Amino acid sequence: MTSVERWVERSLSSMSAITREAFALDPLGTMRDTLDLHVSPVEELAAGREDGGSCDGVSYLSERVIFYAPTYNSKRENFTLAHEVGHWLVDQDEGILDWIADQDDAGLALETLCDRVAQRLLLPNDLIDDFVSHPIRARQVVDLYEGSAASRPVAAIAVASRLGAVGAVIIIDRSSGEVTSSSIQPDTEHGWPKVYPWRGQHLPDGHFLANMEPEQALTRRSFWRAPWGAREDYFIDAIADERRIIAVLSGNDIWHVEAMPVLIDRAYDQRLVDTVFCCGENLAVRGFPCSKCHQHFCPKCGNCRCTRVSASEQRCASCNCLSPVHVMTNGLCEMCA
Repeated sequence: MTSVERWVERSLSSMSAITREAFALDPLGTMRDTLDLHVSPVEELAAGREDGGSCDGVSYLSERVIFYAPTYNSKRENFTLAHEVGHWLVDQDEGILDWIADQDDAGLALETLCDRVAQRLLLPNDLIDDFVSHPIRARQVVDLYEGSAASRPVAAIAVASRLGAVGAVIIIDRSSGEVTSSSIQPDTEHGWPKVYPWRGQHLPDGHFLANMEPEQALTRRSFWRAPWGAREDYFIDAIADERRIIAVLSGNDIWHVEAMPVLIDRAYDQRLVDTVFCCGENLAVRGFPCSKCHQHFCPKCGNCRCTRVSASEQRCASCNCLSPVHVMTNGLCEMCA
């Protein structure tokens, strides 16, 4: 499980299984009736987020208000709503916010996390298992979209989460060459790659994807070039239709394109490496420590010293003082019980 998936699990842990099941069946109704969020459609809402997100929504989290662009007769609206719920869940957890703030590209980390939360809310794992198997193929995005209530971006996020190594699943507009959806899978050991395709970027000059015809499928070794000029090789499996290209980028040759195994020397974001004692063992951790307690976040449970202490204490309902959880009785401390 990657660090992103651990934080996704933590984000979703505050929602009961019943609420999550209800959300998958009726996102809008669950947000209004169960989560007590004020959700309203706004026809004029511009698509896209300032930090590169792809959903058509705006949240005012402190007021529990969410505006979204309605997309009638389309599955996209459900993703927009689920993505905004992801922002709402993340905003309630200081540990997750600290992890996001410590990333080199906090906007990318936040949007990726909320994308994954949205995908998990709309597509349960057992449904993904019916359509996605190894080696991952671009065709699986189409199959998952056609066999579920999820939009293509949600299906792409689900497929990306199964890559198991550094890579991405992207959707490209054929007419403009623009990346309209991108889900990044970090490397389990090294973290985020330095060069990756992201929403709003365009196909690099000379890229083979630009020449794909409708109904064509291709698999080959190629590359991606970042807007600032940096370039990295990827193995790519792609499929095209009349309007879009869906491509899976993998850092490893999972399709055996090359006759001999190939190891690509890839650049990653450089993170501090240390050890932390948590969950009963010493664990290696790559990242920046919490800005408050200066302790690294556990790669298993996601906690630092702050969140562990917070979880072990509870505020008395009578005197409002903090006391260890194990001495509380019906919400009251030893003195007030």
